[in-house]
Amino acid sequence: MELRVISGKLKKMKLKVPKGTKPLSGIVKAALFSSIKENIPDSNILDLYAGSGALGIEALSMGARKVDFVEIDKSASDVIRENLLKTQLDQQAEVFNIPAEIFLRYNKKIDQIYNIILIFQPYDITSEDIIKKSIHLLKNNGIIVFERESKRDVQKINSLEIIKTKDFGKTGITIYRKM
Repeated sequence: MELRVISGKLKKMKLKVPKGTKPLSGIVKAALFSSIKENIPDSNILDLYAGSGALGIEALSMGARKVDFVEIDKSASDVIRENLLKTQLDQQAEVFNIPAEIFLRYNKKIDQIYNIILIFQPYDITSEDIIKKSIHLLKNNGIIVFERESKRDVQKINSLEIIKTKDFGKTGITIYRKM
């Protein structure tokens, strides 16, 4: 299976997808990036549960400064590295092959380093707790983009305001801003 970059300098470039990941549909990806495009240029982004790295690579294609990819699965991490080399974006990225919770705990002492945090967990572990654990890494006025099943209620979280929520079939996206 292959994905394509949908916008920016790498538009239409094909990306490899690791087995066992659930890539976003093109419609959901286009709507997501349309909603956050003004936040992307020169931003530092954290892509938790990165899968193929397609979301972070899309952001780099649209002018993000740097993306940190966090993916527990070794074969998926290897695919992210392959995709970064293919797109020649490897100098603007770092891949961490560790659980997201460990990454967040390890970075507890670092405050406010990301403009955008992308949280696209597998549905079988989807939990807003990871949002709460990542807030300390988000700059003021930064955004968190959280994927959830559309049937799940949108959760209010202290120090974050909900700026947009949208459902696409079984997939729901909620965008929070740090106040």
